[in-house]
Amino acid sequence: MNIEIQDLRVLRAVADTGTLAGAARALGIDQAGVTRRIQHLERVTGLVALHRDHQGARLTAAGRLLLRCADELLPRIDHLLAAGSRQDPPDPSAERLRIGAVPTPALPLVTAHARALRPSAVVEPRTVPDVCREPADGGHGEDGEDGGETLPELFRVHRLDLAVIRHSAVLDAPLPERFDCAVLAEENLLVGTATGHRLAGRPGLALTDLDGETCLLVGGRRHAGLRRHFTAAVRRAGVRVALHWASDEHEAAALACAVNGALPAFPFPAPAAGVVHTPLSDAVTRHRLLLVWRSDGGAAAWAPRLADLVREAYRGAGPG
Repeated sequence: MNIEIQDLRVLRAVADTGTLAGAARALGIDQAGVTRRIQHLERVTGLVALHRDHQGARLTAAGRLLLRCADELLPRIDHLLAAGSRQDPPDPSAERLRIGAVPTPALPLVTAHARALRPSAVVEPRTVPDVCREPADGGHGEDGEDGGETLPELFRVHRLDLAVIRHSAVLDAPLPERFDCAVLAEENLLVGTATGHRLAGRPGLALTDLDGETCLLVGGRRHAGLRRHFTAAVRRAGVRVALHWASDEHEAAALACAVNGALPAFPFPAPAAGVVHTPLSDAVTRHRLLLVWRSDGGAAAWAPRLADLVREAYRGAGPG
């Protein structure tokens, strides 16, 4: 037996949602299908990928290693699929529907409902970099990154029909002309802290509550959007934080507990033992998850209906 691509996509969905049920909802399949994929992955590798308890499903050390491999392989596979999509399909009646999204648990919902709306289409989902729309704060995060491509470049380089992006009314410029959008969700940044932290247990936090705190950020391209958003927000609010870096979400959660720090996150973070998440209430940390398409593109006729379906499903999926 060999590892299958869908095994890796299921593992990523479990890591994003924190439960088998959440992964099933996000992928549009039943929970038994998620379980079978995880069991297949564990049989092939001889590793135990998940630890299941009353809090959900948490990756083991071996599972985190597999997830790192998945995060390296899946973009390459998506790139290969994108390269193939540049050629005319052999069947002229076959429609290719290319969907790109920043890292979000909503992507499987978008693809599942797109398949339902366009059953004859070949749906090609892929994760794409955070989109930098000439942010109003001047452009560069504290880690020196520019936040990614512009929206027109994203569609041109990745040859997309639809995109799922995050947009801040405070930090980001308006979307360019020739693009339409629909809101999938309105969300706040979250802050994870150890259960014994002075900020834990509150119904909400403001950025000023983080003044003087140690904040943990995860490196790598996948988390560039979160780093850009958070560092721009604290800079705009005049809040002083000490930034520490981690290689992945699990190391960041462990460090947050070890140094009694704060862990910024986009919804919905996977549960981590000993960590509770609290929303930030500042306008600058508020963002919208948008479904975007070209107003002159083929998706314009049915994309609003897709957004309605995904919005309802995503609201019901929640963190668990």
